[in-house]
Amino acid sequence: MLADADIHALESHLGTVVRENQQHHDNLQNLLQKFQELLKNYNSLKSDYEEEKEGRERYKRLARGQERNPFVLVLIDGDGYMFKEHLIKAGSDGGITAARLMQDSIREILHDRLGHQADQCRIMVRIYANVLGLSKTLARYGFVGHEARSLSPFVANLTSSQDLFDFVDAGDKKEAADYKIREMFRLFVDNNQCKHIFFAGCHDAGYLNLLIPYSGRTERITLLKAASFYHQYNTLNLPIRELPQVFMSTELPGIHTRDSPSQVPIQSQIIPPSPSRPVCRHYQKGICRYGNTCVKLHIQPSQYLSKVSDDTSSISDRETLSPRTHDYYAANLPTTTNPFYGDSIPINKTGDRIDTYCAAPSAEARELYNRRPRFHRPCNNFHLAGQCDLLNCEYDHAPLDDTSRSVMIYILRQNPCGAGLSCRSIKCFLGHHCQKDRCRGTKPCKFNRHAHSLDLQIATWVPALEKEDNAASSVSDASEEASPSDSDNTFGNPNIDTLS
Repeated sequence: MLADADIHALESHLGTVVRENQQHHDNLQNLLQKFQELLKNYNSLKSDYEEEKEGRERYKRLARGQERNPFVLVLIDGDGYMFKEHLIKAGSDGGITAARLMQDSIREILHDRLGHQADQCRIMVRIYANVLGLSKTLARYGFVGHEARSLSPFVANLTSSQDLFDFVDAGDKKEAADYKIREMFRLFVDNNQCKHIFFAGCHDAGYLNLLIPYSGRTERITLLKAASFYHQYNTLNLPIRELPQVFMSTELPGIHTRDSPSQVPIQSQIIPPSPSRPVCRHYQKGICRYGNTCVKLHIQPSQYLSKVSDDTSSISDRETLSPRTHDYYAANLPTTTNPFYGDSIPINKTGDRIDTYCAAPSAEARELYNRRPRFHRPCNNFHLAGQCDLLNCEYDHAPLDDTSRSVMIYILRQNPCGAGLSCRSIKCFLGHHCQKDRCRGTKPCKFNRHAHSLDLQIATWVPALEKEDNAASSVSDASEEASPSDSDNTFGNPNIDTLS
């Protein structure tokens, strides 16, 4: 038998073995747990890596796709950038020539800017304009015929001669071309396939806000200069180039008649009436659909004489006072005060004030406006000037809808300002020249003859004055003559002399 000491030694040794075995078990469990965590982290990292790898491959495929088919975009406001006279007069052939010249000119600029990459870039041109209104404008200068959309052959051939050239008719709505150009610019300005944008809208200060965020981006944008160029575009720190072979370098109203008798515009030639061929009135309005096949006589109003007279002075007067239409005023007058100049007044080269365009209201708008004054006449000061200084004003300050407000403005514009063309009041809502459709300056029109033939080309903008006493007195006189029942000459209230 074992002695007691041996038994205690074996018991102690057995306890040591059990403890070491338990510690070994604990270490093994801890190792297995850490291994499981390591394996879990590995699987998570592997998943992230696969996603990152897939995203990188997708980006590479996208980048390779964007590098394919690089192009440059040329955005042109066709209402302000006029093609050269000889191109327009050439009609359909002129459209083809204009497209080729534009392609060559842009390509030449691209070589200076992009170097060898220019050969890989295609040129996409988008021209937006009111084709009907532009046709009428060009017809007045003898560049095209007086048929409706007489510029169409030029437009169609310019579009068809190059695959990526489009001359788009934006319609006759105000600023329709502006909206198109703005959206096209926003669509492509950050597109990687679009390597550069040539912007041809610098005649209109309304595009400044569009371009200001990209000031200094010389690698993305180049401004194209034509006849009219607002000097504020120089502050954008963008390169400015010209296409002298494509666009006119002088504004359209400055074009003079030719010395050669064969080139004298048709307007200056007097054609006696023909009993066998009546005059086509649609042609004179620019809406004849039959063109050269029309059986009626195609002459302008200034060419037609009811009887042949040797009195050359009467002929001159008739040509000088040829009536202007609403379309003429819409095309030549500013639509709003220039936002860049703030409270400033547009004037022509002789210092005469030019009004913003005021469209004639519809019969429904007139009726809507005339219903209100029968009950309570609206206060002109409050609704137009923005405030009324009379403590106990007897006229209505209740909210006025936009339609009635536009009628009020139109009615005021039918009455001449007492200060005349020298008025510089920012709050003067009277007229400074006539805007009536085809008005010849005879009664009942209250404007003088000069107000019907005023040069409407803006030369500059001058600071406005808050108040002019002479303008105020004239308004008071005009309001006293107005009758509430006369929709053309009605004022909302006689206290309008504080509007100046």
